[in-house]
Amino acid sequence: MLFAGLFRRLDQWVDDLRFRLIRVAGRDQQVPVKIATYRGFGRVDRVFLQGRVLIRKSIRNGASQTTLRQLLDSYRNLNSLEIPRAKLLIMIEARSFELETDEQGYFTLDAAIEPPFPPQDNPWKSIQIELVDTPWGKLNAKTTTKILIPPPNAVFGIITDIDDTIVHTGLTSLLKWEAVYNTLFKSPARRKVFDEAAAFFKALRQGPTLDNYNPIFYVSNGPRNLYDLVKKYLRVHKLPKGPILLRDFGIPYKLHARSKGHKAECLERILCTFPDLPFILIGDSGEKDPYIYHEMALEFPKQVKAIYIRDVQHNRRRRRLQKLYSDVARPSFVLFEGYSGLAKAAADAGLLDWRNFQHLRARQKGKE
Repeated sequence: MLFAGLFRRLDQWVDDLRFRLIRVAGRDQQVPVKIATYRGFGRVDRVFLQGRVLIRKSIRNGASQTTLRQLLDSYRNLNSLEIPRAKLLIMIEARSFELETDEQGYFTLDAAIEPPFPPQDNPWKSIQIELVDTPWGKLNAKTTTKILIPPPNAVFGIITDIDDTIVHTGLTSLLKWEAVYNTLFKSPARRKVFDEAAAFFKALRQGPTLDNYNPIFYVSNGPRNLYDLVKKYLRVHKLPKGPILLRDFGIPYKLHARSKGHKAECLERILCTFPDLPFILIGDSGEKDPYIYHEMALEFPKQVKAIYIRDVQHNRRRRRLQKLYSDVARPSFVLFEGYSGLAKAAADAGLLDWRNFQHLRARQKGKE
């Protein structure tokens, strides 16, 4: 832990020195700055948004590109250069907020909205962000992003994992070599999304009557540095739009003894933000999803409506999970292998329209 703290301070000192030299050379206005934002969410009376201020690099993240180009993009994504202590102005309609980035360049807006937004059918609200100042002088950068505010016709929410739940990643492979290869070397178009996953999530978002907009939240332990890449392959493979909550990447400079972990904390934040909305939790059996979701079902028994786990292991793991969930009375627990079978189970539970799923599936196959 002492070593990690020293490494972090050394990294900050190097960044400070680099920018001071740039300023002395009179090149500070030529520094390309990027305000990286991660789709936020909220209610009419509260918003939650995160982002980061970085030195912009030439990263294509193209949907289909060579392996070498993809490896180069992956390296540049992971090797980010942050701008700490940068001052930001965030505008949401007529409401303004002033923030400062932390030592890793991150900022978080978690604020009450006064007066509250009026209810609206459009679930996405625009936000403008401007970089006001930095420790090395004024650098110009502006951006816009969106936050999800579920409309009144939402009847439930969906929280889903990504790796090995929607997209084949290979986290259960020996030493996770397959996951490393897929992440670093494969472009978004070459990443394999499980058959019928897009049709299933679209049908679930529309609900059983087809006139709902049920919000979808993507929660993963993947690093935030790969946010643009993750957003790209979800879009390329026609997955519904939703907030993508990834974890911090790099050497930690603080240890939180009481931390439940990134994924559990994200689930708690979402469930607490929408206390009147029931949720469906979707993950896979390869790592800790079943156990985290089990804890959520015990902690939020009135909100966790169903738990769907994609089975990527063997019979012993399956029996262990079925025994684990035998003490949870309310949520429907389903172990599934393919999304067609899961869609039938969800339709039987009144969560989606089976004919709509079939239509979306046929349309998706027709475009492939």
